[in-house]
Amino acid sequence: MKFDFVLVLIIFLLSIFGLVFFYNLSITYSLKVSTDKYLYFKKFFLNNFLVPILFFFIANFLGWRFFQRWAKIIFIISFLFLTLPFFDYFKLPEQNTARWFYLKFFNFSFQPSEFIKFSLILFLSSVFPLIKKNKEYFLISLFIIAIVIGLVYLQPALSTTLIIISSLIGGFMGSNFSLRSFFILFLIVIIILSFSFMWSYRLERIKNIFNFDEKNIGYQLKQSRLAIGSGGILGKGLGKSEVKLIHLPLMISDNIFSIYAEEFGFIGAIFLIFVFLILIFRIFNIGINNKNDSQKFFIFAIGCWLSSQFFIHIISNLLITTGVPLPFFSYGPSSQLALMVSLGIINSLK
Repeated sequence: MKFDFVLVLIIFLLSIFGLVFFYNLSITYSLKVSTDKYLYFKKFFLNNFLVPILFFFIANFLGWRFFQRWAKIIFIISFLFLTLPFFDYFKLPEQNTARWFYLKFFNFSFQPSEFIKFSLILFLSSVFPLIKKNKEYFLISLFIIAIVIGLVYLQPALSTTLIIISSLIGGFMGSNFSLRSFFILFLIVIIILSFSFMWSYRLERIKNIFNFDEKNIGYQLKQSRLAIGSGGILGKGLGKSEVKLIHLPLMISDNIFSIYAEEFGFIGAIFLIFVFLILIFRIFNIGINNKNDSQKFFIFAIGCWLSSQFFIHIISNLLITTGVPLPFFSYGPSSQLALMVSLGIINSLK
């Protein structure tokens, strides 16, 4: 079993820090919905911390060859789960979107789009030598990418769509692919952004960047900015957020950075960004030193996935709500599990 000491150390530190931070935050949130003040912390500890770390080491142990051998099967299964929520039977109750796969009998749900990020990158890496040499395989891969992106976009999940596109662009760039792939993917981004205004809620989110009517989603953005601004330079201290007491919407997931910035201030926010940058650069460094095109594609794609998700989350707390979890900190089991499996594979390539 191979280990990149720096990579594992950063992942371990972020996981522990995220666990400690979430513990303080979750008590307030849990008491607003339950009499058990540890309700969400217990969920986070199991689903966001323990299980993802376990799968990180499992993925590291199984290694690159195992996942390449099963890449097509993993992708097909992930794609199947991505399509099922479009049918009412598999939708999360009281939701009109197709973002969650839900089994009522087991009371079990997860977000298929988080796993399709991983499985699509894994699948493309497994056939990358063919894509690079054969025009037909390249066109087929573009067709598969278009279908996946289209389904994720129609959930609707624009932020996740952009993260997938950025990760694929990163994978192609890192593996020295031809410029035509960048051009085609760039056109896809432009088309998606052009059609994104088909959903009225997106227009409302853009309008509410400067509109803070408490009767609409502008209230969430207002409270998020208030939390960040009130943190000042040094912050109020761990567990001393005031905004969380008035219950910032989605503060354990989409808006967790706001609470973090309030408690740790500008210096703490810069430190967190710096640690994430070290992790991202470490991933890219592993990719740069790798000579295998398939592995380079996978590593750079995962690195761009992590970086785009991190920065979109921060931007969403300042400008426009997007619904993207902060890795290692937000309550988002599907996202964290998929990411840790990916990092485990990268660690095995060192």
